[in-house]
Amino acid sequence: MISTRVCLRNRRAVIRLAHGLKDLSQPLFLAHGAEVLTAGTPEQQPELLEGSWPNRDAKVTVVKFPSMQQDCLNSDTYQAIKHLRTDLITTNFSLAVD
Repeated sequence: MISTRVCLRNRRAVIRLAHGLKDLSQPLFLAHGAEVLTAGTPEQQPELLEGSWPNRDAKVTVVKFPSMQQDCLNSDTYQAIKHLRTDLITTNFSLAVD
Protein backbone atom coordinates (compact mmCIF):
# COMPACT_ATOMS: atom_id res chain seq x y z
CA MET A 1 0.00 0.00 0.00
CA ILE A 2 1.33 3.45 -0.88
CA SER A 3 0.22 6.52 1.02
CA THR A 4 1.20 10.07 0.24
CA ARG A 5 0.34 13.24 2.11
CA VAL A 6 0.70 16.34 -0.01
CA CYS A 7 0.54 20.10 0.42
CA LEU A 8 -1.17 21.86 -2.44
CA ARG A 9 0.55 24.93 -3.93
CA ASN A 10 -2.04 26.26 -6.37
CA ARG A 11 -5.69 25.16 -6.30
CA ARG A 12 -6.42 25.65 -10.03
CA ALA A 13 -3.16 24.01 -11.05
CA VAL A 14 -3.89 21.08 -8.75
CA ILE A 15 -7.33 20.60 -10.32
CA ARG A 16 -5.65 20.38 -13.74
CA LEU A 17 -3.01 18.10 -12.26
CA ALA A 18 -5.58 15.79 -10.69
CA HIS A 19 -7.42 15.32 -13.97
CA GLY A 20 -4.27 14.94 -16.09
CA LEU A 21 -2.52 12.60 -13.69
CA LYS A 22 -5.65 10.51 -13.20
CA ASP A 23 -6.16 10.15 -16.97
CA LEU A 24 -2.54 9.06 -17.45
CA SER A 25 -1.95 7.03 -14.30
CA GLN A 26 -5.25 5.16 -14.01
CA PRO A 27 -4.55 2.74 -16.91
CA LEU A 28 -1.01 2.20 -15.62
CA PHE A 29 -2.21 1.51 -12.07
CA LEU A 30 -4.93 -0.85 -13.33
CA ALA A 31 -2.37 -2.74 -15.43
CA HIS A 32 -0.35 -3.29 -12.24
CA GLY A 33 -3.39 -4.43 -10.24
CA ALA A 34 -3.51 -1.26 -8.14
CA GLU A 35 -6.61 0.15 -6.49
CA VAL A 36 -6.94 3.82 -5.53
CA LEU A 37 -8.54 3.74 -2.08
CA THR A 38 -8.70 7.50 -1.70
CA ALA A 39 -7.38 10.33 -3.85
CA GLY A 40 -6.28 13.74 -2.63
CA THR A 41 -8.66 15.93 -4.59
CA PRO A 42 -9.16 19.66 -3.95
CA GLU A 43 -12.57 18.80 -2.48
CA GLN A 44 -11.09 16.35 0.05
CA GLN A 45 -11.33 17.58 3.66
CA PRO A 46 -9.35 15.20 5.89
CA GLU A 47 -10.34 15.27 9.56
CA LEU A 48 -7.30 15.22 11.82
CA LEU A 49 -7.95 12.93 14.78
CA GLU A 50 -4.48 12.89 16.35
CA GLY A 51 -1.05 14.41 15.79
CA SER A 52 -0.25 17.36 13.58
CA TRP A 53 -1.06 18.28 9.99
CA PRO A 54 1.19 20.47 7.81
CA ASN A 55 -1.61 22.83 6.73
CA ARG A 56 -5.31 22.87 6.01
CA ASP A 57 -4.75 22.30 2.28
CA ALA A 58 -2.79 19.04 2.73
CA LYS A 59 -4.42 16.02 1.08
CA VAL A 60 -4.05 12.25 1.33
CA THR A 61 -3.86 9.67 -1.45
CA VAL A 62 -3.78 5.93 -0.71
CA VAL A 63 -3.13 3.40 -3.47
CA LYS A 64 -3.20 -0.34 -2.78
CA PHE A 65 -0.93 -2.54 -4.89
CA PRO A 66 -1.11 -6.35 -4.94
CA SER A 67 2.50 -6.69 -3.75
CA MET A 68 5.33 -4.71 -2.18
CA GLN A 69 7.25 -4.73 -5.46
CA GLN A 70 7.47 -1.23 -6.89
CA ASP A 71 7.18 -2.23 -10.56
CA CYS A 72 4.50 0.37 -11.27
CA LEU A 73 6.12 3.36 -9.58
CA ASN A 74 9.55 2.47 -10.95
CA SER A 75 8.29 1.92 -14.49
CA ASP A 76 9.40 4.19 -17.33
CA THR A 77 5.75 5.04 -17.96
CA TYR A 78 5.15 6.29 -14.42
CA GLN A 79 8.50 8.10 -14.29
CA ALA A 80 7.50 9.98 -17.47
CA ILE A 81 4.29 11.34 -15.86
CA LYS A 82 5.49 11.68 -12.27
CA HIS A 83 6.42 15.33 -12.87
CA LEU A 84 2.70 16.15 -13.18
CA ARG A 85 2.51 15.50 -9.44
CA THR A 86 5.92 16.67 -8.26
CA ASP A 87 5.89 19.94 -10.24
CA LEU A 88 2.82 21.19 -8.39
CA ILE A 89 2.71 19.58 -4.95
CA THR A 90 5.08 18.94 -2.11
CA THR A 91 5.04 15.32 -1.01
CA ASN A 92 5.52 15.04 2.74
CA PHE A 93 5.96 11.28 2.64
CA SER A 94 5.45 8.12 0.60
CA LEU A 95 5.42 4.76 2.30
CA ALA A 96 4.88 1.11 1.61
CA VAL A 97 3.25 -1.27 4.08
CA ASP A 98 3.25 -5.03 3.70
